[in-house]
Amino acid sequence: MPVQKLYTRFLRQLLPLLALAYVLTAALTTGLYYQNQRLTVSNQRSQTLDTFAHVLIKPLWDCNSLTAEGIIQAMTLQPNVRGVSAMDQCAQKLIQAGTLPDKNSKDTLSTPLQYVDETGAVHMLGELQVAFRPLSIFTAVSRSLVPQLAVFLSMLAVVLACALWTFRRTIGEPLLQLCQAMHRHQALDPIPADWADEISEVTQTYNTQLQELRRQARHDPLTGLGNRLLLEERLDRVKQAGTQGHILLLDLDRFKPVNDTFGHAAGDEVLRTVAQRLLACVREHDTVVRLGGDEFAVIAPDTIEDSAADALVTRITHALTQPILWRDTPIYITPSIGLTRFGQDDSDSNTLLAQADADMYRAKGLTRHRRRYDPAPSDPRTRESRS
Repeated sequence: MPVQKLYTRFLRQLLPLLALAYVLTAALTTGLYYQNQRLTVSNQRSQTLDTFAHVLIKPLWDCNSLTAEGIIQAMTLQPNVRGVSAMDQCAQKLIQAGTLPDKNSKDTLSTPLQYVDETGAVHMLGELQVAFRPLSIFTAVSRSLVPQLAVFLSMLAVVLACALWTFRRTIGEPLLQLCQAMHRHQALDPIPADWADEISEVTQTYNTQLQELRRQARHDPLTGLGNRLLLEERLDRVKQAGTQGHILLLDLDRFKPVNDTFGHAAGDEVLRTVAQRLLACVREHDTVVRLGGDEFAVIAPDTIEDSAADALVTRITHALTQPILWRDTPIYITPSIGLTRFGQDDSDSNTLLAQADADMYRAKGLTRHRRRYDPAPSDPRTRESRS
C-alpha cells in the first residue's frame, strides 16, 4: 500500500468539502441572481413598452403610417425585443415587425395606445404588443458563475496556501521533530510552548513511556533494583569521573532449599526482603543491583579506604543474617560477599565482577572454579558455570 503524506490526505479530504461548499454557494447565488434578473428585466420591459408606446402615439394619430412603421421596425432592433405589432386605425391594417407576438406568452407585454387632445378627450388608437426574448436561467448561470468561479479559484489558492503553511507549522514540523526523536530513541524535552495541546500531550505521553521503558530495561521487575545494564552504566559514569571505590558481589547461601521447601513465592519474598535490607545498608549515592537469581552487587563510590568497605560488608552481613518470616516461619540465609576495588586501572565491568566473584569464593572457602559471567575466552579468570 503506497504511503500517503499526512498533508496529502488532509488536502484530499479538504478539497471535496471546498468543492461542495462552492456548489452550494453557486446554486444559492445563481438562484438569487436569477430572481434579481427577473425583477430587473420586468422593470426594463415595462420601461421599454411605455417608451415605445409614447413615441408611437403621435404618428398613429396623424395617420403617418410610414413613420409608425419605421418606429416599429426600430423597436425590433432592441436586443431583448423579438417582435412588435400595433394597429394602424387610419389604414385599417396591422403594422408588424419581427416575430408576431403571442398574447398568451408571459414574455409578451401589451399596453393601450391612447391620444389625449387639447380638450382632454381620450382617443383609443389600438394596442401595442411587444414580444420580448425569454430570460434563460442558463444565461443567468453563465453570467453569475463565471465571476464566481474566478473568485472561488482565487480564494481556493489562498486557502490552500494558508492551510498548507498552517498545517506544516502546527502539525508537520512538530510531528517531524517527534519522529526524529523516536528514531533516535530520545525524549523530546522541553516541549515547545507554541505546540498544539494535542501534539504536546502525545509528546508528553511518548516521553513518559520512553522513560518508563528505560527504567524497565535497567531494573529488575521482582525487587525493583537495578540490573546488569544499570550496573555497567553506573560503573562507566564513575570511571569517567575518575572516582574510586569498591564493588561488592554477594549471593545467598542456602537459598535453593528455600524454594524447594517453601515454594517460589517464599523465594521471591526472600529476594525482595534482601533487596530492601541492602538498600537500608548503603548510602543514598550507592547503587544496588540484582544480577540474577540470588546474586546481587553494590557499587560504593568514594570508599577509598578499605575500612569503609569492610564496614559496609559488616553491615550487610549483619542485616542479611537476620531471620525472614514467611507465614510465621523464620527463614535463615547467609550472604557470601566478594570485594574488589575500581578506579585504579581501566578494568571493565566483566573484569571487576570476575575479581569480586573470585574474592567471594575465597570467602566461601571453595576450591573449584566455576564460571558465572562471560568474560572474554582469553581471560585467565574464566570459570565454568556453577552447578
